[in-house]
Amino acid sequence: MIDRERRDADATTRQRTASALAATKPADLKFAELGSFLAARRAEVTPEQVGLPGGGSRRLTGLRREEVAMLAGIGASWYAWIEQGRAKNVSPEILGAIAHVLQLDEAQCLYVMRLAGYAAPRRPRAAAESDQRLHRSIVAGYLPNPAYFIDRYWDITAANSTAVRLLGIDEPHPNYLEMLFLDRRARDRFPMWERDAAEAVARFRSQSGEFLGDPRLAALVGYLRECSPVFADLWERHRISDGSSTSQVLRHPELGQVAFTQVGLDLAVRPGMQLVLLSPQSGGTADRIAHWAREAEPALAAAGLRASA
Repeated sequence: MIDRERRDADATTRQRTASALAATKPADLKFAELGSFLAARRAEVTPEQVGLPGGGSRRLTGLRREEVAMLAGIGASWYAWIEQGRAKNVSPEILGAIAHVLQLDEAQCLYVMRLAGYAAPRRPRAAAESDQRLHRSIVAGYLPNPAYFIDRYWDITAANSTAVRLLGIDEPHPNYLEMLFLDRRARDRFPMWERDAAEAVARFRSQSGEFLGDPRLAALVGYLRECSPVFADLWERHRISDGSSTSQVLRHPELGQVAFTQVGLDLAVRPGMQLVLLSPQSGGTADRIAHWAREAEPALAAAGLRASA
């Protein structure tokens, strides 16, 4: 559990980060992120992968800006401007050519197009009480398997009792990223913590790309970067993932280690909101979880806890 005193002290850090970025236009932030993302991907593509000679006295492992520009059929200065976040009218055709050179996958191409303004922006709307009731009903209906909702800040807004127990949710307004990177128990709860941490940051970065300029989002990223060197390092890598389906391994003192297939479902009417379902990877695991959930019901009822939180 994160100490209340540290939370209060770090609130100042969040506010400072939000204030520093409040005057920056979201469009400028998106073009800056576009440039940083392309530069990170350029560093990962070797000359040999694109048919250029490598080795010799060459010090750079990735491609040079001039090489990307040549292969994409654009001027070197224009490509430099793109990486510097100064090209505000780059065409989708040019971005497509650059994406081909850098061997971007479908999710990465979509990310680039969204940052450049060629994908229709999705406007988040305020949550209504009816939404909350529906979300609680949905996750409760997935019992005995774990299910929870996260919003664009990765706050856990609804979770069923199995998810609460497996994830160790013991705060009224939990944030998944803070639990993963700042809770001292996280490495015990997530046996494959390094992989899960990298995947979580990649998913979060992909989802948050269209919400750049949001002060609370900027404050959260600044807070995590300052408090967690691992998060800061992963954030600087500019990796993204659609997170549509992956594996998740969790460990609980009573249940032991269990493996799930994790599926994330976006809500079209609530941009940034995602339903996360954890499906047991074997029948034996499903039986263990069902038995474990049934045994816990009397204790949960006695404590006044409900199926969803």
